[in-house]
Amino acid sequence: MKRIYVLFAAVLGLVLALTACGSSGSSGGTAASAGAGSGGASSCAGPSSAAGAGGTSSGAAEGTGSASNAATYPAGTGSVTMGSAAFPENVLLADIYAGALSAKGVKVSKKLQIGERPVYIKALQDGSIDMVPEYSGSILSYFDKSASATAPDAVYAALQQKLPATLAVLNYAQAQDNDTIVVTQDTAKKYNLRTLADLCPVAGQLTLGAPKQFETRPDGVPALKSIYGITFKAFKPLDVGGPVTVSSLKNGQVDAADLFSTDPAIKGNNFVALTDSRNQFAAQNVVPLATKAKITQTIANAANAVSAKLDTDTLAGLVAKVQNEKQDPEAVAKAWLSQNGLG
Repeated sequence: MKRIYVLFAAVLGLVLALTACGSSGSSGGTAASAGAGSGGASSCAGPSSAAGAGGTSSGAAEGTGSASNAATYPAGTGSVTMGSAAFPENVLLADIYAGALSAKGVKVSKKLQIGERPVYIKALQDGSIDMVPEYSGSILSYFDKSASATAPDAVYAALQQKLPATLAVLNYAQAQDNDTIVVTQDTAKKYNLRTLADLCPVAGQLTLGAPKQFETRPDGVPALKSIYGITFKAFKPLDVGGPVTVSSLKNGQVDAADLFSTDPAIKGNNFVALTDSRNQFAAQNVVPLATKAKITQTIANAANAVSAKLDTDTLAGLVAKVQNEKQDPEAVAKAWLSQNGLG
């Protein structure tokens, strides 16, 4: 699994109270049956710009850009030990941020592929590392199990409130690595699909493929129904954003599938990623998480400059170079920084 799935149990309850997109049939079924199968007609009515809990809809799919962190830090360059989680995209991001800091005179060392979140958070807290690329919704959920914010700015604001006093986040990037419902070009054209809301009137003819837990996750199938009124004809359990999911979508075994937004397979197969205009999935903007005492203004400025230029399409393209073309992540990072005047 690329990362631990983020569970936003509070979101479902709040959204149920705020939206009018639920089923017109009985509401007494289980979470699993609520979004798969044809029992009960669903209503597609509802505010087209409905927001996710705790924020507006203006940043639903990508975020409106990097939110500004107004904090000021000590002058000077400083030193940083950059860490990363143990999957290729996060290693690449660590190389990108590390390269940008180094180019501004910061003394940088790296400890990459440390492990999963609990391991590298412990490393941050014990001083083994000083900075790590994170994902806003996931790290918010880690520090606040009851988090309900889903829109990018709202997630970022909540995160700043919930971090331990010794940690800080710098500006977040537009780039997100988030759950995304995708379809083939043919399916998108046939049903005129651009957003998740467009699925509502036609989903009864389609099969959704996703990890098994997506069928009952509060922000999975149940939220598709409660937020968008979507009831698929059937649900097919697949792997977690992996080759089985991709091949099943390509071969027509499923009509829609859950992939991560930076998965190179989306662009590589010309899949269409449907815009989550109502913030069903909590924002997962890339954001540097750091030990507050180690941040200098030079470090903050260099990291923020990276975040200002990094969007989802760009990150997906860089990940493709690492995963598909087997290029060295440090070399990919260096080339991108040079092209953008950051290294």
